[in-house]
Formats: sequence, C-alpha cells, structure tokens
Amino acid sequence: MAFFNAEQAIPMSKANNFQRMRELGFYQQAAVAATLLERMIPNYQLFAEVTETGDGALVRHSLDMVWEWLQVKRAKINFERIQEELELVTPEVTNFDMFGVYPAVDAITALDMMLNGIREQDSAEFIHVAKISQASVARLIEHQTEEAEVTSEAELKKIVRDHELMQYEMDCLADLLEICSQIKEFGRDEIKALKQWVMDQGVTNLGMEL
Repeated sequence: MAFFNAEQAIPMSKANNFQRMRELGFYQQAAVAATLLERMIPNYQLFAEVTETGDGALVRHSLDMVWEWLQVKRAKINFERIQEELELVTPEVTNFDMFGVYPAVDAITALDMMLNGIREQDSAEFIHVAKISQASVARLIEHQTEEAEVTSEAELKKIVRDHELMQYEMDCLADLLEICSQIKEFGRDEIKALKQWVMDQGVTNLGMEL
C-alpha cells in the first residue's frame, strides 16, 4: 500500500501547516503532537480490546507521562524504558488479517517518535507525529477506495486530498497550531483545555467516536 506523503499531496495552504508547526517553539510543537496523539491512541486501544492483545492501559499511561513532562519540565521520567515497554506491545502486522492493525501501529509509532523527540530534544520528531496522523487517515481512505476504479496515482492522491476526513484532519491541525501558538507555558489549565478540545471534536483522527 502506498505511503501518503502529507506535504506533497495536500493543497499548499494546508501543506503550510507543517511549516507553521516548524516555526513554533519546542514546547508548543510538543503540545500539538501530544494533542494529536490523544486523537490517535484510541485506535490502538480499540484494536487491543477487539483482539485481546497489546496493552491499551500502557499506551494511555505513556501519553499521560508526556503531559506530565510538558507541565513539569524537570520531571524525572524514564522515557527510554517506556519506549522499550511500548515496543513489546506493538502488534506485528503480518499476524493480523484486519485493517485495524495499521492505525494501531501508527499510533504506537507516533507515540515512540513523541518520546524520542523529548529524549533527544528534537522537535522534528513532533512534526513526524503530525505527518503520521495524516498518513494514517490517508491509509484508511485508500483502503476504503480499493474497490473503486482508480486508474492513476494522481487520481488516488486527489481522492485522498479531497476526502472529508482528510480535510477535517488538516483543519484540526490548523486549529491546534493556532491554539498552541498563543500559549507560552503549558500548565494544568492549558493541558486540560487541550484535552477538552479533543473531547469536543468527539472523534479520533479516523472518525471513530470517542
């Protein structure tokens, strides 16, 4: 299945979302990525519940530790150990004959990049989280159009780009960039507001009800 290149396949005004994210401060970028992960990890949790595999609680706890770090910059959290634990609960795609394994892996991969960005102080990893979220949406759209008569890669890209779920994903990122650009310090109230923003959307990045 083709991997969706988020920056090449969306309109320039929306592609600028990634450039806008690069222009934010380190912790602002981290907050955007963490909020996007709030929209992604329910995909893993549902997969774990349905297949009775993995560990949805561990994934939830891992993201909670990210929020704690964002609120308390000097919090002593062993992110390397968390990454090792997440690796053990990452599903092997070849072991499952169902589409849900892909967004589950995407969620874990994005969370691992989030943790890596914190450990390495590398904000590029936070932008990768946003790209994986959009790529996960694109994969779902491609999956839904497998039976359609798509004759070229350009046509497929247009279908993905114009799909309402992709448009919504890009709008959500744009909203988050605007919100986080106005925040200088991420305390308890700011983090609570970002989590509430996710709940107000009511759905995951794949359109599944929260």
